[in-house]
Amino acid sequence: MKRLFLLLVFTFSITSCDVVNSIVPNNDDNKVKLYPVSVDGEWGYINANGKIVLEPDFQNAAPFHDGLAAVRESWGWKYINSKGEIVIEENFNEIQQFSEGKAAVRFDGRWGYINKSGSFVINPKFRSASSFSDGRAFVRSVDYSDFYYINENGDRIESVNMPGDMDYIEENEFRDGRALISDDDLFGYIDKNGDTVVDLKYAEARPFSDKLAAVKISDRWGYIDRSGQVSISPQFISVGDFGNGLAPARRNSNSFGYINKTGEFVISEQFQQAGTFAEERAPVMIDNKWTFIDKSGNQITSPKFDEVNPFYNGLARVTIYVPVGEEIEENYGYINKSGDYVWFPTR
Repeated sequence: MKRLFLLLVFTFSITSCDVVNSIVPNNDDNKVKLYPVSVDGEWGYINANGKIVLEPDFQNAAPFHDGLAAVRESWGWKYINSKGEIVIEENFNEIQQFSEGKAAVRFDGRWGYINKSGSFVINPKFRSASSFSDGRAFVRSVDYSDFYYINENGDRIESVNMPGDMDYIEENEFRDGRALISDDDLFGYIDKNGDTVVDLKYAEARPFSDKLAAVKISDRWGYIDRSGQVSISPQFISVGDFGNGLAPARRNSNSFGYINKTGEFVISEQFQQAGTFAEERAPVMIDNKWTFIDKSGNQITSPKFDEVNPFYNGLARVTIYVPVGEEIEENYGYINKSGDYVWFPTR
C-alpha cells in the first residue's frame, strides 16, 4: 500500500479490545482556518469553503497550530505562516507542531524547544520531547535513563511523592490540570506541581477528558473525577474519552454506543468502532466503513470512508482507498459538519 507520510496529522484508531484510543485535536487556534490538501502529490492549503488559498507547492504539509504550520520544501521541514511565508527555516532533523508558543525540534540528534522566531528557548538536551500543554512537557533524558516533565524554562518538575522513575506514556499531555503517569505497569495521575493526586494503583487508565478519566478496576472500566473518586462505576468492557459530554463505551456486547456522565447509554450500542466527540461529531464504523454521527446518533453521511480524522475548525479529513494496479493509493478529502464535501478526495 502506498502511504504518503504526513507529519503531525491527527489520527483515530482502536488500539485494543478494551479501550477506545483517540487523539482529538486541540482547537485552541481558531485564527488560522486553513487545511492541508494534496494535488498530484504536492501539498497546499484550502479554506473552510474548499478554495485553495496557498498553492500546492510543498512536498508535504501539516495542519496549523499556534498560528504556524510545518511544511516540507526542498527535502527539509520548515514553518510557514497563514500567508504561506516561510518564517522559520533551519537545518533541523525533525520538527513538531507549535503549542503554547514553543515547538520541539531535533538538532544534531537532540531535542530542544524553539520560539516563533526560530530561536532556542530550551537548549537541545533531551533524547525525546513532546509538545507543551498547561506549561509542561514530557521529555526523556539524553542518556535514556529517565522520563520526566519540564516547565517552561526547561527545568525538571520534581515532587516528594512523585515517582522517580516514570515509564513512557504516549498520551502524556496535561488535561484538566492532570497528567497520566505510569511506574512499574501501574497508572495514576499528577498535577502541574508534580504531586501525585491519584495514587498509582490502576492496571490500565486513560488521560482526563471533560474532567473524567477512564480507569480499569478488575476486568471492567469506569471513570474517576479529578480527586480520584469513582464517578461512574466500573461496568464496561471497553470505553473511550469523554468529549462534548459523551463517551464511547460497550457494556456487554460487541458493539459500541455512547454514555453520558452518569454512565447511561444515550446512543445505543450499535457501532463496530467509535471515537471521541469533537465539535459535536464523532467518528463511527459501520460495516467496515467510517462515517460521523451527531449527538443524537444520526449519521451525517452514509458509511463510506476508509479512514477519518476528528473534526477541527469545522472540517474533518477523510480518506478513500483507491486501487491502482496492484497497489492502493490514499486519497484525502474534507467534509463539513453536514457531511458535505468541501474538498473531494485527491492525492
